[in-house]
Amino acid sequence: MKKLILFLTLMLVTPLLLVAQVIEPPANWLDLLANIDKWLGTIAGISAATIFIAAFLNKVLKTVGFFKQLVAWGVSILLLVIGNFANMGFMAELSWLHTIIYGVAAGFVANGIFDIELVKRLLAAIGLGAGAVKK
Repeated sequence: MKKLILFLTLMLVTPLLLVAQVIEPPANWLDLLANIDKWLGTIAGISAATIFIAAFLNKVLKTVGFFKQLVAWGVSILLLVIGNFANMGFMAELSWLHTIIYGVAAGFVANGIFDIELVKRLLAAIGLGAGAVKK
């Protein structure tokens, strides 16, 4: 009985402890370039920057449908590759395969398919949680 009560207590308390990370996309290009460490410091920041850059590219390229999502995935992967080359933040520790996986995950968040907490849990489940990856 004690295990059941503990389990139910944890089930009720856990959602209260989970706080989603919310970052608004940059307002303009100057904001993006001036606070580059904010935008490339976390997966949430990369997703927010991806939303801004992909919206600009989709408008310029006049993409429709599924190609809009492909542009967002390409932008998020490109941002992570640039961050890996520049040794910025958590991306400095990533191997190239992990960079691509994180880029696809950030693309999922930018496209609204997943939220940040779910992506963090999925990455932790496959062993790519924060600080778990070394070159």
